[in-house]
Amino acid sequence: MQLCIIAGGGNLPIQLAKENKDAFVLCINEHSHSRSFKNKSANVSLLNSDSWIEVLKFNNITHIIMVGKINRPKVITQKLSKNDETLISKINSLGDNLALNLIEDFFKNHGFHILPFSSFLKDCSLPKGFYPEKKILPSFQKYISDSAEVGINLLNTISRFDVGQSAVVSSKLVYAIEGQEGTDCMIDRAASLSNKNKLITHPGPVLIKIPKINQNINLDPPVVGFETVRKCIENNFSSLVVSSNGTIIFELKKIMNLINAKNFVIYVV
Repeated sequence: MQLCIIAGGGNLPIQLAKENKDAFVLCINEHSHSRSFKNKSANVSLLNSDSWIEVLKFNNITHIIMVGKINRPKVITQKLSKNDETLISKINSLGDNLALNLIEDFFKNHGFHILPFSSFLKDCSLPKGFYPEKKILPSFQKYISDSAEVGINLLNTISRFDVGQSAVVSSKLVYAIEGQEGTDCMIDRAASLSNKNKLITHPGPVLIKIPKINQNINLDPPVVGFETVRKCIENNFSSLVVSSNGTIIFELKKIMNLINAKNFVIYVV
């Protein structure tokens, strides 16, 4: 097996490459760059799928991991091949999960196998329960679990619309559902609403981030990293709810050190 990491933006592809030094890294222009990696690597345009296949086959790649955020193409001024024009127009007309399924089929049709990146990343999940493992008031636990139930039911219900891996809830009050803006922007939006309508009886909003029903977790599992948790704490969120078998917790050790120092709870369901 010859592994390739197709690298989008963020620190997660860099960490994954460090833990898999023999993997080849295919960097997507304007999202990542070969200078960030010590692995053998190459840079390709998002808008030239022929070059992806050419580079992968030249380096004898058999298996692929896709990791890191890749933005959809916006205004396109350059001339595209017929294949690229068809692929990009289809991607831009679909929800995230359906678009990723299309990309997965594209690589499979060229003879490559897609693997879940979580299989190659160490220490990226927690067992079910409340963290940090210290005494949490029963009333606080109930508030978090009640908020989690509402948020999970909400996200499961809207999964068929292929939108939203996360929501912000306070008890039975829904502050935000994630759209195309991404988790961080949703946190800002929810924090603004929460600060304007803060309820004295509620400890603070709860961020719920779980896989959609039938989500392609090989290509797009929900990911929570240190910056997301830090952002929640800075915006007076009380807690984070994640799935024990679907949400990737990146930089887990740093996150645990942070929540141990702050009055913040992670609830794993």
